[in-house]
Amino acid sequence: MLFPIVMITAIILAASFGLHIMPIEPIHNLTPDQAVNALYICPSTNTVFDTISIALRPFMRYINMMFFFALMLLFFSWGWGLYQNLLKDKFDASVFKNPWYFTKVLFWIAVVVILFIWTPNKYRTVTLSGAEAGWVLCEENTPGAVPVKATSVKR
Repeated sequence: MLFPIVMITAIILAASFGLHIMPIEPIHNLTPDQAVNALYICPSTNTVFDTISIALRPFMRYINMMFFFALMLLFFSWGWGLYQNLLKDKFDASVFKNPWYFTKVLFWIAVVVILFIWTPNKYRTVTLSGAEAGWVLCEENTPGAVPVKATSVKR
């Protein structure tokens, strides 16, 4: 079970931070004075996850408040279980059945919500001055990559 968790974590980190195994070779050869002011952008394909991420962004404050409220309840439930065991002066595992279930549920809800909100395109989405379509930052060798002046790209 640990190996899939480590691999999923590594894949998410690699996708989020744009890590590559092989070096990236540029397709376009720009002159040195153009390369300083150029960024590569690709048309954005709004997937279901991007749409969900965009829809959830206005509610981030409320989602964070609910998560931390649930986290405080989790701490109190674990503390209550510990307190009950201290009063009995013996270990009773049945006291921890509900806190452990609540821990697992809260963890997986947090993982799913984070994956929906923090899609890789959330960090790469940009707007281009004078263009109405959605764009994402991409690498030079990505199919459909277009070099544009860095001054026309806004976050």
